[in-house]
Amino acid sequence: MNGRGRRVVLLGSTGSIGTQTLDVVERLNERGEALCVVALAARRNTDRLAAQVARLHPEVVSIADPSGAEALRERFPGLFVLEGEEGLAHLARWDADIVVNALVGAVGLVPTLEALSLGRAVALANKESVVVGGDLLTEAAREGGGTILPVDSEPCAVSQCLRGGALSEVRRVLLTASGGPFLRASPADLALVTPEQALRHPTWRMGRRITVDSATLANKGFEVIEAHHLFDLPYDRIDVIVHPESLVHALVEWEDGSLVAGVAPPDMRIPIALALAYPERRDTGLPRWEAHGRMTFEPLDRERFPGFRAVAEAGVLGGTAPAAVNAADEVLVERFLSGEIRFPAIAQGLLQVLSRWKEERAGGAQDLVARLATDRWARGEAGGLRFERSSLLA
Repeated sequence: MNGRGRRVVLLGSTGSIGTQTLDVVERLNERGEALCVVALAARRNTDRLAAQVARLHPEVVSIADPSGAEALRERFPGLFVLEGEEGLAHLARWDADIVVNALVGAVGLVPTLEALSLGRAVALANKESVVVGGDLLTEAAREGGGTILPVDSEPCAVSQCLRGGALSEVRRVLLTASGGPFLRASPADLALVTPEQALRHPTWRMGRRITVDSATLANKGFEVIEAHHLFDLPYDRIDVIVHPESLVHALVEWEDGSLVAGVAPPDMRIPIALALAYPERRDTGLPRWEAHGRMTFEPLDRERFPGFRAVAEAGVLGGTAPAAVNAADEVLVERFLSGEIRFPAIAQGLLQVLSRWKEERAGGAQDLVARLATDRWARGEAGGLRFERSSLLA
């Protein structure tokens, strides 16, 4: 769809968040909105991207895979086709009202900076952008006039809860974690976890990396860093509690002792719809919250989740440390999913890369170039880590 209406650029259109975004666009348009998807970007799923092009008729597309780009040019002769990271940056500068960043990984940072610098609204599901360069993003938004609309369920819930008072009145923000599929698992059980088991999240349906990150709770550490930057909160005022039902996504505790909770079904299309229609709310026909027999909460046992500890420590250290653990996590998760290492090695590897960062890279430059260089360094470190036999798959 193109032409008149609110113009939408969607980066990461073939992934979990991207496909759900298109579902929300169609739902909103059926109810009278005029959302026009004018640009699509994908990594390598050429077939799915081609199907989206045939259905939506965007003005431009970008794909990371050069062979995929050539296939799209042959199939759609009149379509403007870009490729690689330059293509993503070009789409972020495309004439649009909102850029939905549903990319996975630090590759989403530069397009987010580009869009915010031009005053765009960015519906941000790519938390790695904030983890690697949160201060750079907030500065770009402030100077360029752009707006960050968090799409992750937890920061989206926080942003709504904060409407209840002034930031100076907040005692702390509590992010909730389901605990993933291995909340009660013993260390011996964790050593035997298969990729198939790690990808079976009890309440959410998400992409592969974030699902594994939710099992290690590294994802919750990334969300702590995200909340720190998006809401200008010190780390000692951000806490995490376990809530297995995944109905309460965040709470804000005020100075008077009262709390405001963000409650919704575990469906990412709800925060996506809020971002696309912002500042208004629209009926999307999505599932409604129903009363449940109980909602339970418990403290997070940080000793059980060393992956969370590594990421949270990197956030407090600041500088390029978050970029290091984010890149290392991406590599280690892929090594686990490919059957190369066991599940506990993900957290072990994060701790090792963070330790090496302290020895070799702490105190260095912190600009965009330094963060991207740290990203490359950490990928090499994580890819080269050798673990004890107990952490390797037979």
